[in-house]
Amino acid sequence: MTDILKLIRERHSSREKFDPDRQVPKEEVKMILEAARWAPTAHNMQNFEIIVIDDKKIIETLGKIESIVSEEFIRENFEQLSLSEEE
Repeated sequence: MTDILKLIRERHSSREKFDPDRQVPKEEVKMILEAARWAPTAHNMQNFEIIVIDDKKIIETLGKIESIVSEEFIRENFEQLSLSEEE
């Protein structure tokens, strides 16, 4: 239990722009996938799929997809969506 509390206390969120040129080491991808595999889900349904994309052209294509964000969503989540002045 002490280890979990330590992890919770030391965690932090880092917000930065997506860098399509940043490479993530394969070992880190494996660790992220393992963590996702063990993450709890509602009613233990595990109703999700994880797709890893490492093809730069596909990532760029996905990055160009536009979606409409409702005003209601922005109002409800404004503080979480707010970035720094320069962003």
